[in-house]
Formats: sequence, C-alpha cells, structure tokens
Amino acid sequence: MTTAVTPPRAGLDRSVLIALAGVVQRRVLLTMTAMAALYAGALTLALRLDEPVVTVAATLALTMVMSGFIQAAHDCVHGSHLRSRRANRVMGAAWCTPILINFTNYRYQHLVHHRFTGVPGDTEPEKTFTGLGAYLYSMSGITLWRYNVITATRTWQHRFPASVTGHPDRRRASRQDNLVICLWVAVALTLTAIFPYAVLLGYWLPLLASTVVARFTGLTEHYGLWGVPDIERNTRTVRSNPVMRFFMWNANYHAEHHRFPAVPTLNLHRLHRALPEPHPLQAASYTAFHLRLIRHLTPGETS
Repeated sequence: MTTAVTPPRAGLDRSVLIALAGVVQRRVLLTMTAMAALYAGALTLALRLDEPVVTVAATLALTMVMSGFIQAAHDCVHGSHLRSRRANRVMGAAWCTPILINFTNYRYQHLVHHRFTGVPGDTEPEKTFTGLGAYLYSMSGITLWRYNVITATRTWQHRFPASVTGHPDRRRASRQDNLVICLWVAVALTLTAIFPYAVLLGYWLPLLASTVVARFTGLTEHYGLWGVPDIERNTRTVRSNPVMRFFMWNANYHAEHHRFPAVPTLNLHRLHRALPEPHPLQAASYTAFHLRLIRHLTPGETS
C-alpha cells in the first residue's frame, strides 16, 4: 500500500503550481547568506562581549540556524534546492555533514517515506506516546543520536538501509558521506582542543540543542496520524510565525510539501496561501501543538 500524491484541488491554478515548482536558487543563496551572517554575528558578539545574557541569546540563534540545516538538505533530496542534480548532491551532503547525518542514507530513506507515508513500509515509524515520560525522552533527542550512531556503524559494516543496499552507486555514495562525516568530526575535535570555548559555544552546544529543536518541530508532521494512506489525513501543517518559518525554511508547511514535493520549501508559504481549500489538519503553532499533547499525556488532564 502506498500513499498517493493528492492531485491539485479544483480551483488551484495549474500555472501557479508550475511557477511555484521552479527552483528559486537566488532566494536560496540569499537565505544562506542571511543565515551565515546571523551565525557569524551571533557568535562574534558572544565571544567578544562575554556576557551571560548575550551568550544565551547567541546560543539560541545559533541553534535555530543549525536546526534549519536538515530542512535545506531536505530540499536537496527533492532536487529543489539548486538547479543541477550534482549541485543538490554536493550541497545536501554539505548541509548534513555538520549535523552528522549521512545524506545518502537520509535521501533514499526519505523518498521511501513519501511513498509509504503513514502505512506499512514507511521509513519513519509510528509515533504515539503512552505517557509524559516517553514524550520527554523523545524530545531529548537521544533516540535521534542513537539512530545516527547505529546507522553510521552499520554503513561501515556494509549494512545499508534497504533503500540503499541494492544499488552500488548509492552504497558508494553512502560510504563517501560516512568518510566525510568522520573527517569533519576529527577536525571539529582538533579545533575544540585548540579553541575549546569558541568551538563549544559555536558548534557543539548548538548541535546538541538543534537536535531537540528537530524533535520539537518534526513530531508535529505525522504524530497520531498513522494508518491512513491519504495525505489529507496522515500529514499535518503548522502555520507558525514568520521568524520560525525563516529558520525552518518554510518546512512547517509539511502537508503542502507532501502534496506537491517538487515545490521548493521557500515557496511553500505561497502555495499554502494559493490553495483554495485549506489543508484539513493544521496547528496554529508548534507551541500550541505541544502544549495540547502535554495536557493529553499528563495524568488527570484532558486534551
């Protein structure tokens, strides 16, 4: 059983959809520049001023920028980040390497997720919590780190994900990504030994915290919607706010992405507004979704 991509609804101008599906490379480069400037500026201020309030604010900014790396890499998976296939391959690995994710494994496993969203065969397992403890454990990001370590180890052992193992070119690319990640970690550890405070503040802390953000934002996408092969009933969109949408590269519009995966994430806000009928499963904000879930999981409370 597969999850079919829902065709355009009545009233959606096909010319608008075609226009939105085009690669917006200039906007991608502008967004990258803005992110890099924010990252460099926040880190510079924190290191020069050395004030607790500034350090906390800078760490938050660095965390949010880094949490968007996977969203940018996600566009590379769908070939909508840059114009050429090769550029998307290289840039996808470049986005994934600092967050220690094997781009090739992620790429092909994610494409399977699109094919089998919410049904047997989905590479993203069903997410349902039985209590608040399980929710908090998931939000810690520990399971994500464990998965990355296990996947990296298995890749060195030539035990690849199912979507990779039967393809020699994918296996080769997966091993290459693993090697680059190992070299990156070696360089990061060396720099940490030389500049411990700067690298801790500018890399390791945002890396750990961005995993929590990834869990916080990612949970909303399909939580509690397993078992229905219909995008309108197994995928959720979060409207959120302009600041969050900026850091998320507009990936909060997850249902719109599943309906039209060729549309770059930077165009999803326009697509969301262009749909004549709103997606039926929406949350106003990430905070609202999680507060409601916490109330549901707290003994004595109701959702």
